Amino acid sequence: MQKTIVISKKTGRLGNRLQLYAHWIAFALEKEVRIFNPAFAEYSVLFQGTTDQRWGKFPSDKDAISPSLASREWIYWLNRSAYKLAKPLAISKNSGIRVAKAQSSKFIQTDSLLNDFLQESWNILFTQGLHFYSPGEWFVRHGDKIRSFLEPLNVYQEKATQLVTKIKSQTDVLVGVHLRQTDYKEFVGGRFFYSLEQYLMKMLEIRDLYHPRRCSFLICSDVQWEGNPKQGLAYFSGPGTLVGDLMALSKCDLILGPPSTFSGWAAWYGKVPIHFLENPTISLALDSFQILPYPHGAFREEYASLG
Repeated sequence: MQKTIVISKKTGRLGNRLQLYAHWIAFALEKEVRIFNPAFAEYSVLFQGTTDQRWGKFPSDKDAISPSLASREWIYWLNRSAYKLAKPLAISKNSGIRVAKAQSSKFIQTDSLLNDFLQESWNILFTQGLHFYSPGEWFVRHGDKIRSFLEPLNVYQEKATQLVTKIKSQTDVLVGVHLRQTDYKEFVGGRFFYSLEQYLMKMLEIRDLYHPRRCSFLICSDVQWEGNPKQGLAYFSGPGTLVGDLMALSKCDLILGPPSTFSGWAAWYGKVPIHFLENPTISLALDSFQILPYPHGAFREEYASLG
């Protein structure tokens, strides 16, 4: 029987769930197991590899019939019931069922998790939590397959592609800015909540770094934002939709934003250098922007204690 890993609980929003899915897909490609991801439910209709999959399955079933969104939600809650049943069963080494949780400050490497279970007989592993990470070298080998599977449907990419293409025809460098405000007032105690003025100052820094080249900014934000025209910044608003903003950021030349799996996914997916703004008082340099070896949001274990 092929071993199956179930991503059993919705963890955060789109960025979190794409990141988690990608790390388990890397595991599946490396170790030849299959993934069920019912927790991707409401987002599964947006992506090439999952739109027809009832259980968010990888590798996907060919010729599958796309289930309704209501059906996907029903399957998710059926899976939650299965998880609750699995917990007591996992105590027995003969049940073939295991449970692993990576929540809050607990970070788990998927390869070490496999080693822990090598001596045991198991068929199904239920997982819960965001912080499962696969080795970077697995993403070197399998990154493009993961990107292909989690590529948005064309209808959700078109507006972002047209917008970025138009802006790039008028500028030399396009910087995507993930200006995240609403939920970051509370996230990890407000550690990464920055004022609009702080974002503006970092944008001016970047413009000065690239002078005399023309530098423009694509603002993807969860609040209405207007720069100061007196500063002479060339800026544009993103598409304003979840997948549209994600794709627009992935097509920029650079990305700036607070630690976030959303901008982290855009950077990894599009192979775009990113700078996670953890301390806005530190001046930026051209080498502040780095390509991510795997999708992540720069969240470290010590941040878990902040909120």
